[in-house]
Amino acid sequence: MNQKNINIVLFLLVGILAIALFLTTKKSTPAAASVNAIDGKLKIAYVDLDSIQEKYQYYKEKMVEFDKKKEDADRQLNTAFQRIEEERIAFAKKGQAITQAEYENFQRAYQGKMQNLEEQKRNMENAISTDGVKMLEELKNKINGFLETYNKEKGYSYIFSTSNSLNVLFYKDSAYNITNEVVDGLNKAYNNSGQKK
Repeated sequence: MNQKNINIVLFLLVGILAIALFLTTKKSTPAAASVNAIDGKLKIAYVDLDSIQEKYQYYKEKMVEFDKKKEDADRQLNTAFQRIEEERIAFAKKGQAITQAEYENFQRAYQGKMQNLEEQKRNMENAISTDGVKMLEELKNKINGFLETYNKEKGYSYIFSTSNSLNVLFYKDSAYNITNEVVDGLNKAYNNSGQKK
C-alpha cells in the first residue's frame, strides 16, 4: 500500500472537512438572532480542527481503527507478494531443467498473480479511502450536531474552522477561540453516549 497516496487522501479529506465546516453557517436561535440584530453586532467564533484531532476522543479512536485497517491491508498485500516471489525464486532455482513450455506457463501464471495482486491493492486502497471519507463525514456530523446545540445558548452568528493545513482565516484573535469548550463538550457527549471503547 502506498503510504504517500494514503497520506494525500487523508490530507485532502481533512481539507474537505475544514472547508465544509467553514462554509456551514450555524443558525442562531430566534432570541439570539434578535439580540444580534438589535445591537447590530455580529458574533463570531472559530474552532481549531488540529486541536479537535489531538483532543477529541472519538476522533482519536477512529484514527486508531483506520490506521489498523491500513496496516492490516499492507500486511495482507506484503504476505501475498512474498508468497508470489517465493514461487518465482523456487521456479528459478530449477535452472536449466526448465523447459520452454514450463517457463511460458509459469510466466503467464506469475503475471496473472501480479495483476490480481495489483487489482487487490487498488480495491483495498479504494475501500480504505471510502472508509476515511465516511469517518470524516461522521466526524463532521458530530461536530455540526454539537455546535447546533452549543450555539443555542451562545448565539454566534458564525462559527468558522481553522487548521494548519487549510487556514482560510488570515487573522484570528484567540479571544474568539472556542475550541476547548467544543472539545470538552464533544468528549462529554461521546463519553455519555456509550460508544466509547
